[in-house]
Amino acid sequence: MSAYTLTIFCGVAGALALAAGAGLLIVPGRTLRERTWLRRWLLENDLIALLDRRQSIERPLYRHHRGFGTAVMAGAIASFVALWALPGQPLVTGVLTGALGAWGAEAVIVTSWALALFALVIGVFLLIRPSALKGIETTANRWIEPFSSPRRAAVPLDTGINRLIMCAPRFTGLLFLVAGLGCLLAFAR
Repeated sequence: MSAYTLTIFCGVAGALALAAGAGLLIVPGRTLRERTWLRRWLLENDLIALLDRRQSIERPLYRHHRGFGTAVMAGAIASFVALWALPGQPLVTGVLTGALGAWGAEAVIVTSWALALFALVIGVFLLIRPSALKGIETTANRWIEPFSSPRRAAVPLDTGINRLIMCAPRFTGLLFLVAGLGCLLAFAR
């Protein structure tokens, strides 16, 4: 994850935490008792269950395999160009070598080259013959479920963090405001 992506994430999280904190501080009764979007996202959604759904992309991928293959190849070539210019950059010679040592920096660069080559090969297969990737696809589509999420539509309101929010909504709102301000200050730097 790049620093720019992390900065954007902090800004969005800060704005959402500020909105939730302000709602809980100003009108806690209305925020928690009525069916508002804040109550639904804060207390009722089982966010792990959203990640526990199977996603199927095979049909659009095979239908537009030439476009996907070209895009993956273009990304791999862009990675090659960036890696080609990387050894002369002060980030690699100074910061990366200082943080990881000479061997660690070299391992990161070699791994990046290998991943770019792998992406190029996958892009060529997607462009020319996507059925050659069927073995990889069936292995990747295996459903691994280390723990099963509950099949309920909502999280019970008397457990864990939900109980804290229901018992002390203004204190929770204050915590959200402080966390949101912290995220926004990190975003502003």
